[in-house]
Amino acid sequence: MSSVVFNDLADYLQHGREIEFTYKGRQYSITNHSGYWHLCDDTDHILLETVCRFEDKETLVSRISNTVIEDLTIQQMFDRQVYDTEKLSII
Repeated sequence: MSSVVFNDLADYLQHGREIEFTYKGRQYSITNHSGYWHLCDDTDHILLETVCRFEDKETLVSRISNTVIEDLTIQQMFDRQVYDTEKLSII
């Protein structure tokens, strides 16, 4: 998949799409399960955060944009293109 900046990612999330991405060799996902959005560390199979109800897309985008993984917010990670673009999946 080609490079995606945070505004693109936000648009995908607002349309209910799930995201899988890799940063610094670790896999993460933003997925919907049982009516809630979840941020997961898929490398260690850990739920990092239950973000919000599925319908609340504004809260989803706001909270995801400010979530820090390692040393950057997810917004910075995507805007700076430092995630692994070859392992990005939009589901």
